[in-house]
Amino acid sequence: MGLITKIFPPKEVKAAIGILDEINLKFNNKGFKMVRNYIEKAIFSNPKKFVEIMQSENESPREWIYMKIANIAGDLVESGQYHIYRGILNPQGPGSHLLQLYDMAVDEIVKMGKLDIEKAKQEKKALRKNIENVG
Repeated sequence: MGLITKIFPPKEVKAAIGILDEINLKFNNKGFKMVRNYIEKAIFSNPKKFVEIMQSENESPREWIYMKIANIAGDLVESGQYHIYRGILNPQGPGSHLLQLYDMAVDEIVKMGKLDIEKAKQEKKALRKNIENVG
């Protein structure tokens, strides 16, 4: 990314970073820092594409951020990398933080009307089932 884009990012990028900062106030832990790093790389690797996605899919930066948080946190916690034993998240690692972050993101997506509450319950249940089966 060029210096000009870093100094004067598009308004959609500014909004996304502001949302991440807002979430950071609630979840200032290792799990969120990992997820935030993935999201920032996705945004800053191609800010023009990020803006195009916001405009073409008629999606707000807030919706996009929470969807990404749910996807990334869910993928990480299901990986088995943060388990102490099969089916048990390591309490010393970021696994429990990632699970809390996933739940929060799914709840926010429901509040935005992008996901039905029953579907959200199914998604959370499926994630926990996957956590039980890996590690």
